[in-house]
Amino acid sequence: MKQSSKAAIGGIVSSLAVVIMLCTYISPLLVYTAPPFAGLLLVLTVNELGYKWSVGTYVSISILSLLFIADKEAAVFFTMFFGYFPILVLFLQEKLRNRVFKFILKLLIFDISCICAVFISSSVFGVDYSDFLEDGIWFLIFFIFMMNVLFVVYDRLIVKIQFLYKVKIQKKFRKLFDIR
Repeated sequence: MKQSSKAAIGGIVSSLAVVIMLCTYISPLLVYTAPPFAGLLLVLTVNELGYKWSVGTYVSISILSLLFIADKEAAVFFTMFFGYFPILVLFLQEKLRNRVFKFILKLLIFDISCICAVFISSSVFGVDYSDFLEDGIWFLIFFIFMMNVLFVVYDRLIVKIQFLYKVKIQKKFRKLFDIR
C-alpha cells in the first residue's frame, strides 16, 4: 500500500475517533464510554497499516483530543489507556503464548494506567474525584473491582472485533479502498 493511502486511512480513523470523543458534549455518561469506542477503531489500523502507523494514528487522536475535547477527563483516559490498549492487545496476542501471564500483564497495565490518568486529570486539569471518597472506602474498592471487570470485557471485545474484522469486514474494506 502506498504511503499516501496509509496516511489517508490513518486520517479517516483519526477524524472518526475525534468525532466519537466529541460526543462527550452530549451526555456526561459518554465521558466514560466514548474513549473505549474510539480506541476500538485502532483495530482497523493495526490490521491494515501495521503497528507503526497505528501508533502514529493513536498519537494524532490523543493530541487532537487533548486540544479540542472540552472534557479533559475523557481525553486523558483515551491517551493514558484506551488509545494504545487495542494496539497493545493485538501485539501481545501475536507475541505471548502464556494466557495467564498475558492476562496479568494487561490487568497490571490497566490499573497503572488508570491511576496515572486519575492523577493527571486531577493535578493537571483539576478534575474533582472527591465524590468517590465521600461514599467511603468500600465504595472505592467496589468501583475499582467493577472497573477491572469492565476491563476484562473490553479486552475480550477487542479480540472478538479483531476476529470479526478478519473474517467478515477485511475483504470488503480492502475492495472498497482497492488494497491488495
